[in-house]
Amino acid sequence: MDAAEPQTRAMTLILEHCARMSSLDAVQPTASLRLRQAIGEELAGLLLNALAGDHRRVGLGLARS
Repeated sequence: MDAAEPQTRAMTLILEHCARMSSLDAVQPTASLRLRQAIGEELAGLLLNALAGDHRRVGLGLARS
């Protein structure tokens, strides 16, 4: 077996996978677009803004005994 053969096969597989991924991007709309189509522009906007917000835990300011 030639030493370059595994590298050639690996590069061929990588190129095939990249081609498949780029073709999937062209066919499938984004999750945001699918959500907007499913529930409407206004509701999707509200939901996406809520999901993208700052979700760090903040104390309630209650004193502990």
